[in-house]
Amino acid sequence: MIKIIITGITASLLSFSVLATDSLSESTTNMQPHLVESWRIETSLMRPESVIYDKDRKVLYVSNINGKPTGKDGNGYISRISTDGKILTEKWVTGLDAPKGMAIDGDFLYVSDIDRMVKISLKTAGIVSEYSAPNARFLNDVAIDNNGTVYVSDSKRQTIYQLSEEQLTVWVDDVRISRPNGLYAQEDVLIVAAGDTSADKPGRSRYLQTISYHNKSIRALNDTTPIGSVDGIERSGAGEYFLTDFRSGDIFYYTHDTGAVIIGSPEKSTADLDYDPINNILYVPILKTGKLIAYKVMWK
Repeated sequence: MIKIIITGITASLLSFSVLATDSLSESTTNMQPHLVESWRIETSLMRPESVIYDKDRKVLYVSNINGKPTGKDGNGYISRISTDGKILTEKWVTGLDAPKGMAIDGDFLYVSDIDRMVKISLKTAGIVSEYSAPNARFLNDVAIDNNGTVYVSDSKRQTIYQLSEEQLTVWVDDVRISRPNGLYAQEDVLIVAAGDTSADKPGRSRYLQTISYHNKSIRALNDTTPIGSVDGIERSGAGEYFLTDFRSGDIFYYTHDTGAVIIGSPEKSTADLDYDPINNILYVPILKTGKLIAYKVMWK
């Protein structure tokens, strides 16, 4: 049975059209996704929080917390995995604490690590820079805009940090984005999964919001109806997104017209996913049981 979270559409069509201008190579308008499992990894990963597909090198990177999510224990690592589900290098990058969100810019991988951002060379697998985030408590998802500016959410606060010109500073601190997690960088706005002060537990009542790069204005993408404990955000097309709900384990397909529709529920703790639109593959880590699942997305 398909479960639908109904959301009212309060954003103007004009505002939405601005968000939908930068489309992906293959339009999925008026089509619905169906997930078919291709493969899964059930060993070697230790509390995997995020997966990212490197389209230039045709490999996957997975961040492994390997301990407590705020533990500064040096146990965290990044795994390198083939697109057919083989572990290429289990501990490809080591020396991290509790790595979570990741984003790629050129030859570098940016990884959040509790209260710092780490920059890793994809050529050498070496850590080339570290950036401390002032007063950070739980750095989480990472996104990079078209200008190369890096953003990272702090899920224990109401804060988005920005890495620009080698400085990691507070970009937005606002109660309207309480307990932010998933980020997605579009052309004109940063999409953020966050709650607000109307919820007793904002981290369990997240919905999609946008922050303007130009003036930092905040608004709901559609409306303020909570979706859940939204973790990862990945776009499938213009105004269409795949989402995960960490608490319920659901995978959502989110559109302007339908809101969030559950298309899969593998198990609880679905974390920061990634999508390969060329091959129509969705990669989903399961944090608590140490799995990585690849789904073929069938558009019908």
